[in-house]
Amino acid sequence: MKRVFSSFRLIPSLLMILVFLPGCRKEPGEGGRGTIRGKVMREIRLVLSNPSTVQYTTHAADQDVYIIYGDHISPDDRVWTNYKGEFEFMNLREGSYTVYVYSRDTTGIPTVDPDRMVIKREVEIGRREGDEDAGTLLIFDLPE
Repeated sequence: MKRVFSSFRLIPSLLMILVFLPGCRKEPGEGGRGTIRGKVMREIRLVLSNPSTVQYTTHAADQDVYIIYGDHISPDDRVWTNYKGEFEFMNLREGSYTVYVYSRDTTGIPTVDPDRMVIKREVEIGRREGDEDAGTLLIFDLPE
């Protein structure tokens, strides 16, 4: 009879493991070894809505760059670009990320905020947890 009762004591422990095991899966975010790097360039145009009026392209120094982890709604972190327009988000886990910056609006639609057009890139960090390149995010501006 002792063996039957000891088996029943084991069942609640197994149930607890099965209940909490799915909760152990780590979501995208901080705590890993992955890195997302990229660059932000600023294209100067005489008329924002006209690509043929480009004057020059330069590094976007001190530009805010935001990241969203997985399917979160609001930004989870923010960094600034260096003097060469480069940025880096470090210590990220495996998963999907959205990296974005704000640019001057080039659509010319008056209902849109002229300083808040989103330029974004989706980036995936895989199991190897290496460095991922977000590429170059091109923002637009007028000459000063």
